[in-house]
Formats: sequence, structure tokens, C-alpha cells
Amino acid sequence: MRFTRRVWLAGTMALAMTIGVRAQDLDVLRVSTIPIIDLTPLHVGIAKGFFADEGLEIDSKVTPGSAAGIPGMIGGAFDIVYGAPASSIQAYAQGLDIRVIAPGVKIAPGVEPASIIARKGSGLSGPALKGKSIAVNTRNGNVYLYARAWVEARGGDPDTVTYREIPFPQMQDALAQGSVDAAFLVEPFKSVAAADPKFEIIGDPFGEVQPTADAGHYMTTSAFLADHRDLVERFNRALARSVAYYNDNRGGDEVRGVVASFTRLPTDILAGIQLYPMPTKVDPEQLRLTAELMQRHGMLDAVPDLTEFVDRLALGE
Repeated sequence: MRFTRRVWLAGTMALAMTIGVRAQDLDVLRVSTIPIIDLTPLHVGIAKGFFADEGLEIDSKVTPGSAAGIPGMIGGAFDIVYGAPASSIQAYAQGLDIRVIAPGVKIAPGVEPASIIARKGSGLSGPALKGKSIAVNTRNGNVYLYARAWVEARGGDPDTVTYREIPFPQMQDALAQGSVDAAFLVEPFKSVAAADPKFEIIGDPFGEVQPTADAGHYMTTSAFLADHRDLVERFNRALARSVAYYNDNRGGDEVRGVVASFTRLPTDILAGIQLYPMPTKVDPEQLRLTAELMQRHGMLDAVPDLTEFVDRLALGE
């Protein structure tokens, strides 16, 4: 398939059309996002008008990850945050008011949205990582957790590795400049770096550590959910419609154009990136397994009871 500038234009025009027809009576939801493939259905739904059909305007703001988005939500800057289970579970275990309301991304056979990438010929893996550094987007998040777990799974000691906080878009440059020895990159940045002959993939942490993990989800506070449940229900309906449309059309130019518009990556690079299917519900068992892994790596004192953590909306009920 030829992937050209017209794909970027398709996504940009769709977004512009949605903004142009914005009605004054739409209810605004402030959403913390990350410029990664996981968020494609959200942006597709904005571009296609699915959220507007539910009377919603999505005011999205990019943050480095949920470790930054969650404090913003607790502080009132966001209504909804997209982020990683490790961050949300840790916040919930600390008594913060967090509730999972919708699925984001799930690891599955053939779906490996993140990899450890190093400079070609580095020989880094397991014990060879002692004294080395790995770029992660935030400490105490999913990427940090599964980087540690991967080092251990490969026979290394995760406590002998340095984990440097670098935003995903800047990780490849940091790796090229030698600021870090390896980087845990997610799509679309993973495929961009993997296509560069200077680099190579040295591990797939999710697939090696927890091959069916829930790797991302949308969350809000129970207070916001109680006061604005109708808004959250409308958000979920629009997002479910967006996920269905994305899953049915993820191989086409329209969806790739939307990806180009919010990641700002060149369309020729995006042509070779895997757009994996997105889930329709959250799997509480996988969240429990993640919590156990967090306890093992010192991110939790004990595995919390997650019964109230996942709202029924996230279960597809």
C-alpha cells in the first residue's frame, strides 16, 4: 500500500471538520493523553464526530504519562486520564480516588506495542545490563515496571540498572547520542527506531513477562463518576463506537491519517507501523497479575483489593 501526504491530509481535514462544526452546547471533557498508538481510537472518535454525537467535546492535553496525568486529575486539571495500570494501581493502593472506566490496550498474540531497543551490536541483555541505563517515560509506571521485570526475566538484577526518565518522542535521540544504553519504546516510536539500521530490538518485555497484560486504560475519580456519571457513560459509548470503527478500518489510509495528525510523525514512516486491534473491555485478572508484579518489584507493599477499582462500565456491562 502506498502511503502518501494525502493520508495526513485526510486525518487533518477530518479533525478540522469536527472542530468547525463544534456546537456551543457540547459538554467538555478534559482528557490527559499520550501521543502513542493506544490513543488512536480516541482521536478517531473525535475526527469522526462520535463524541460530538454524544454531546461531548474532548479537550485533550498531552502529558508524559499517567504518573503525571493522575496528579493533574486529582488536582482538578483533568476529568479523565489515559494511562498505565502500574500508575493507577499504585495511586489506588495509596488511597487516591481512582476508578478505571474504559479499556485502552491489551497485549495479545501478535500484539507487541513496545520493545527494548539498543544500539546495533550492543550485546545488552540480562546480566550485561549491569551498570547500564534504560530510558523510560516515567518512573513507577508500566514501562518502568516491565523494564525491571524484563531485566530479571533475562537473568539480570534490575536494581543494578539505571532507569532514566525521557519522554517517548525524545528517546531515540537520547539513544543515538549515547545518553542512555537502551530505550523502552512504544508504538509508533518503537517502529521508527527499529527501522533505523543503527538500532536493534533486544527484547519484548510485555510478551516475555505477561503476554496477555492489560497495558493501558482510561480512568477518572469516583467523585467525578458519581457527580457526572451520564457524561462518563456518553464518553464510553462514543469510545466503544470509536474502537469498533478503528478495529474495522485500522489498515486504511483514514485511520493512519489520524495517527499522523496527533503523533506528528511523517506519513512515510507510519506506513510500516503495526496498528494492532484494541480491546472492548478491561480484564481485572490481568490487573491483579500486574499488581503482584508491582509488589515483587517494590512498587506496592501489598496487593490491594481491586474490586472497587474497576467500574462496571469498563467491564462492558
